Amino acid sequence: MNFSQERGTMRRIAGVLLLCFMIAGAFFWIYDSRKAGPDSVEPDLTMSVKPAEISEETKRILNVIGNVRLFDLKMDPEQAFMIKIWVEHFERGGQQENVIDYSSGILPHNDPEESGKLHHEQLLFILSENRDEPNKERRLSITSALIDEEGSGSTAAEMRLPLLTGGQVTWMNSSELELHLNQPVTLGSVIETDSQSIRSDLRLFQQYDETGELPEELRQHDRVILFRMMLQGNE
Repeated sequence: MNFSQERGTMRRIAGVLLLCFMIAGAFFWIYDSRKAGPDSVEPDLTMSVKPAEISEETKRILNVIGNVRLFDLKMDPEQAFMIKIWVEHFERGGQQENVIDYSSGILPHNDPEESGKLHHEQLLFILSENRDEPNKERRLSITSALIDEEGSGSTAAEMRLPLLTGGQVTWMNSSELELHLNQPVTLGSVIETDSQSIRSDLRLFQQYDETGELPEELRQHDRVILFRMMLQGNE
């Protein structure tokens, strides 16, 4: 390895370490701001997902990292025993290997007094991109993490992709979405195409969640990346 290659390797390692420190700091601020905030009143025992309300200080930290979205999850441990998180990848309508695919168990309440109460977690997605113009490619890094009062766990992956003219990132923006057992939910998407025109309709993702078939309108794009989750349980 020559000096130039070694220096490039050291820069990449330093960049990874810096990103790890920033993510760790984000986890701290997310947990701290949630702990310091007022207790929310639950209207019912519906299992649900919604975009999290976070402090401006936390937003500033997260914006430094990249395109970040945080979701609040409510789950009933007596119904759901597993959270499944995965990121799907389509190239011109053809499904590729999942970019990220992991599961986390939901422990039942041991204390009888806790019976009937919901379990709360937060789901974090981070997207960051580095462009390599000389080689006409870019590296898209995707990190996903689940956070609760006991701590956090994360997984990350990197995609090497060609440079494209147009791209659009869309996230779920509804106030709250009810979760049903063994029913996938798409929380966000990345749509890329060489053309300048991109039409992203959230109803297309809802259709995919309901049918399991990617709509033709989405198959026409050069690349589609979907951020999805599901609660697994015994119905």
